[in-house]
Amino acid sequence: MLKALKGILAILMVSFLIVSAAGCTANQASEQPVEANEIEVEEIVEEEEVADDRGYHRPESLVTADELNSMENAIIVDFRDAKLPGGYIPGAIQINRGQQFAEIEGVANMLPEKEVIENLLGSAGISNNDTVVIYDAENGLWAARLWWTMKVYGHEDVRILEGGADAWKNAGFNTEMSADSLEATTYTAKDANESMIADLDMITESIDKENLVVIDTRSEDEWNDGRVPGAVWIEWTNALNSDGTFKNADELRSIYESNGITKDKEAIMPHCKSAVRSAHTMFVLTELLGYENVRNYDGSWIEYEKSGCPIEI
Repeated sequence: MLKALKGILAILMVSFLIVSAAGCTANQASEQPVEANEIEVEEIVEEEEVADDRGYHRPESLVTADELNSMENAIIVDFRDAKLPGGYIPGAIQINRGQQFAEIEGVANMLPEKEVIENLLGSAGISNNDTVVIYDAENGLWAARLWWTMKVYGHEDVRILEGGADAWKNAGFNTEMSADSLEATTYTAKDANESMIADLDMITESIDKENLVVIDTRSEDEWNDGRVPGAVWIEWTNALNSDGTFKNADELRSIYESNGITKDKEAIMPHCKSAVRSAHTMFVLTELLGYENVRNYDGSWIEYEKSGCPIEI
């Protein structure tokens, strides 16, 4: 009898082990597809993040319409032509383009003195610590000029709305018929950062020095009519896609490096007619590509042509 009971117990133990093993196998089989799916989802998310990253040095310098719509406490500056009717981003203030220019020694459209900028920004209601987002209707052309002016005088957080007013409208956001206004503040500018400015002496010195490079950002017709000897022609629009957005960092780097515009140069000095288009190129080189030795030629072609310095045809 005892032997029979031992036999029955042995059979029961074997059966239990078989069922347990089968259960473990079933559980493992049911968990593996879930883990695989989780890995696939993670890979998709990572691919999307890489696709959105255009490799810029300071990506925060550009703001999309969606980002601007969700930003709080930013000062939005409309820097379009003051004659344009309506089309203002809600809450935007307007600064007249002409107010950021001065005539110095007969050369128009140059940077004004610090006190002028203090009055301009303060009367607009901008404070030193404000986040400022600038937009225009010319693919960031004029926004980049105000960006440069504010950076020269020490404003830390200045950004550009990529695609400008068109990007805002294309995103389906509402616009206003008139600009907003803010209570005036006291704005205290820093002394001009001379490392962001090229002058006539530096431009003429570049003619005989390979380590000083002048970039002509004007149109092809302007370039053909006369240029600084030894200058490199890269029109400002080359940095843009057909929809007005900026090309990615690899594409931009290829454009400039293939023309000898490399980070090891002592100074890279873009110019145009009045340092507007060249400010756009300076934004690309410094903010998007991380160049540290770029100086916008303040006097640009207006000054150079008047100077009597050599002109290459």
